[in-house]
Amino acid sequence: MIRISGTLGMLAGLALFAASCAARSALAPPTPEVTPIPVVPAATLVPSPTAVAVTATPAPSPTPPAPTPASVEEAPPLSVALRRQIFNEVWSTINEQYLYPDFRGVDWAATREEFAPRVEAAADDEEFFALMVEMVGRLGDEHSRFLPPSDAQRQDVLTSGREEQVGIGVIVLPLGDALLIQHVFPDSPADRAGLRARDRIVAIDGVLHSQGDIQGPEGSQVRLTVARPGEANRDVVIIRQRVEGRIGPTTLRLPGEIGYLGVTTLWVSDMHAQVGEALTGLVSAAPLRGLIIDLRSNPGGWRDVMTGILGHFVQGEVGRFISRAGDTPLTIEPGVAPDLRGLPLVVLVDANTASYAEVMAAVLQQQAGAVVVGAPTAGNTETIYAYDLSGGARLWVAQEAFELSTGAWLEGAGVQPDIVTLDDWTRFSAADDPGITLALGLLNRGAGGK
Repeated sequence: MIRISGTLGMLAGLALFAASCAARSALAPPTPEVTPIPVVPAATLVPSPTAVAVTATPAPSPTPPAPTPASVEEAPPLSVALRRQIFNEVWSTINEQYLYPDFRGVDWAATREEFAPRVEAAADDEEFFALMVEMVGRLGDEHSRFLPPSDAQRQDVLTSGREEQVGIGVIVLPLGDALLIQHVFPDSPADRAGLRARDRIVAIDGVLHSQGDIQGPEGSQVRLTVARPGEANRDVVIIRQRVEGRIGPTTLRLPGEIGYLGVTTLWVSDMHAQVGEALTGLVSAAPLRGLIIDLRSNPGGWRDVMTGILGHFVQGEVGRFISRAGDTPLTIEPGVAPDLRGLPLVVLVDANTASYAEVMAAVLQQQAGAVVVGAPTAGNTETIYAYDLSGGARLWVAQEAFELSTGAWLEGAGVQPDIVTLDDWTRFSAADDPGITLALGLLNRGAGGK
């Protein structure tokens, strides 16, 4: 059986996001909006996606896998017949749905012939799943990806925006030399220990952050070496607890009646609703003269989330998705409150802004006149669709490309900032952040629209 849901862009993004949650202690993709498809013989499987495509960020990635939350159940061993079914589903789905008819130079028919006997000879489920990962990886697009059942379950837990796990209660972004804290859950061990967003975890239990683990048994102790902008490193000892947290946007009112909206992911299924509530609260006190939208290191997420947020700022057709099945316009529907069309905007991006976060920045740049500030984005914007396979496994397939209404493509090119700044914003406090400072200056000078 196959179920389908869509999502844009680099699966790598999701992997990075999920990994960061794991390392950190919380998050990733939401329960996908899935369209059930009747069970059909694997040999004739030609799914026809009808679910709304989203902008996800799952894909092969060098980042470590997320830890298994308590709600992820062990899958029973697969029968030989079920392995064959999954193999056929994976091969057939890619054969019919993959964006590139030439399979990026891969002989897909020959790939089937190569892997079929290897699947038959697989000693256990672990080896079988590794073969499926390898086969899909032959496409080399950094988007398409096979997930074993346990990883698919973990992904569902993460995308809900809520995670229950044993840790310290933070969301982190893995960097080369540290784990950057993006969110601290209220009343979590991290919150009570005084940790806050933009702190950097540089060591865990006396070893490099990449060699330690902030998660562990409930009641166990972890010692973190924390760097905070403008302060000396300090050690913090925290007792791990079971933590439930939720990822949401950050909003602030800055000097000059300028608003700030920080969105670290579009992968939380109700992020657009949360953003709408946050913006309503932001403008309820007094009108805004401008808004900073911070999409730095946002790996993308779901299409409905992106369009829901864009609806506050633009309307109408803003581009189109291109696939082997034909073109589909991206139309932003009217009537999203609060209506902030015409409000001067500055959008912050960096090299880790990817997937639908890139599309969002580009649409705001071209349709809403936003000034984009930062570094060129990742250029990783193929739309991927999720196919829930027999046995609980999941296949993500790069299925669509995106073209702006101007005819410009973002894949491989990214969003080019109007003002380039290469300062490493992760090493600054929010008060000293060079990107925010520049954006605030632009808006207060009336230069936040083009």
